[in-house]
Amino acid sequence: MGNLNSGILNTVLQLDQAFWETYTYLWQNSIGRSPFQAPHILQSHIAVCDSESTGNTITCFQYYRDGALLAAALFKLKNGIYTFLSDAKTDANFFVLHRQCSQDDIRQIFRQFLQVVKRNNEALMLNHQPTWASYMDIFEEAGKASGLYWQNIPYSVCPVTKDLPPGALFDRINGIREFRYQVNRLKSQENAIFEAFTDDTELVEWVDEFCQAHIERWAHTPTPSAYRDPTRQQFLKQYLQAWNADHVLVRFSIKVPRGRVGFAIGLLEENSLIFHATTFHPDFKKFSPGKALIHFIAEWMAGQNIRLLDFGDGDEQYKYSVAEQERRLNRIFISHPLNFSFILKAKTIKIVRDNPKIYDFYRDTIKRLIRRIKA
Repeated sequence: MGNLNSGILNTVLQLDQAFWETYTYLWQNSIGRSPFQAPHILQSHIAVCDSESTGNTITCFQYYRDGALLAAALFKLKNGIYTFLSDAKTDANFFVLHRQCSQDDIRQIFRQFLQVVKRNNEALMLNHQPTWASYMDIFEEAGKASGLYWQNIPYSVCPVTKDLPPGALFDRINGIREFRYQVNRLKSQENAIFEAFTDDTELVEWVDEFCQAHIERWAHTPTPSAYRDPTRQQFLKQYLQAWNADHVLVRFSIKVPRGRVGFAIGLLEENSLIFHATTFHPDFKKFSPGKALIHFIAEWMAGQNIRLLDFGDGDEQYKYSVAEQERRLNRIFISHPLNFSFILKAKTIKIVRDNPKIYDFYRDTIKRLIRRIKA
């Protein structure tokens, strides 16, 4: 996946300090400024890949014009298939495009990206593709005209609130008795305080408490917590430190005298807050810590003039107590039209996703079994 000016393959060793300075400037001036493509989190993913020695090769697509970097995307190659590097910890994977790119610029970027794919006979499985991205129609058009195998199938959804004026979301949530009740009950019965951290205050201790609560929350379920593995706890600390370095992390928590018992990891993206991950201590289940946190988060958002709450990847039922609509995530398969094994895999996945009964069996039985084996 080469630099289009030189055709040179960019591996990890070539992603030096000069590259990251250039990439950081691009990301800071990009459409959307996705936290999942922020420079420090991508560098953290590279470090994790390296520490796990998983055989991944990291590569970077770059598009320059007149010496300026206008577009970039980092991928990892494993078993002959490229996926986004950010797949490891993401809700949506974006191409990073400069916000001054015109429609013609974007069209040229994706044409050349697909030419590189075709020239090098590569196969890509692009997960978590946001259908709402401003460039997606152009990417789809370029893919279908490229002469490559192109398959775009539904993947998941991100439940979101409506894009309301600042403060309107809190007014709506505050008007729901159940949310106010749980907040008041935690304060009156448990002397709870609500926290919002936008810096690294007590970050290591906060992550330790998050992981312990997560472990206890899922201990007696078919899907025990992955954070029982100390390595996974360390990775989470690295990820949160990386997001904090890019000033996109907000940590929300409920603290009682015995310690923190409710947690939410929030990520900033333009005029929205992404509700990326949450957990609570099972001893406090009766207080509905998730609802109490959502009430507090909406109040915090009002003070920051943030308009939209994005609950991230997944259709968990609790999200719809507030979310009023969905944004669709797709999975895009791209390869040479004669890459039969890859195409067979893509078609099989499409058949499963197109058949609700088969997909439900896969999600509720097979996928859960795989998670239990891994855990």
